[in-house]
Amino acid sequence: MRNLTILFVILTLTACSSGHNIQLKYYDFAYQQEDGVTTSKLTKTKYLHINRVNIQGVADQQPLIQILRGNSVNIANYHFWSQHPKYTLTDSMTRGLVKKISAYTVIPAGKTTPQDGEFMLQVKVTKLAGHYELGSLIEGQWFIYQTNADGKKLLDSELFSFSTPLKDSGFDALIKAHQSSWEKLTDKLSVIILSKSI
Repeated sequence: MRNLTILFVILTLTACSSGHNIQLKYYDFAYQQEDGVTTSKLTKTKYLHINRVNIQGVADQQPLIQILRGNSVNIANYHFWSQHPKYTLTDSMTRGLVKKISAYTVIPAGKTTPQDGEFMLQVKVTKLAGHYELGSLIEGQWFIYQTNADGKKLLDSELFSFSTPLKDSGFDALIKAHQSSWEKLTDKLSVIILSKSI
């Protein structure tokens, strides 16, 4: 009888502990092979330092965010960025600007100390979410500074808002739309930087 009771307890514990196994999913931007190939020319004398993207609010976390109707927010339980989104966005912007602004040496933040006359780009993101109507929604503000002996001088700043409709349902489509929205911002910044001849 004792063996039967022990067997029953083991079976009960096994049944309770072997519940539904939930699959976690991680997402990142897709990069084309040629994105990783850049040429370094020592003759470039213009430097653009890219500060790490600053994400504020509810989007400043690894789970993916969805804005629902009625201004409520859903934080995904099992769907995450593969790394914190500030790193993904910074890396994507750096890659994009390296390709689009060939006259500049684009330097990620913290690699060197900006010298007098060099330029810095800072981006603050206030919304990074899937939106029930707009698809991908990325909002925030960017700042372009020039360093000098007194620190840095603000040259230009602008609020931005980009949205890209989803081509399909699901988180894979949301990440593709996020990448498309972020590339729109990178394209705009490259045009602004080149038009100012900084």
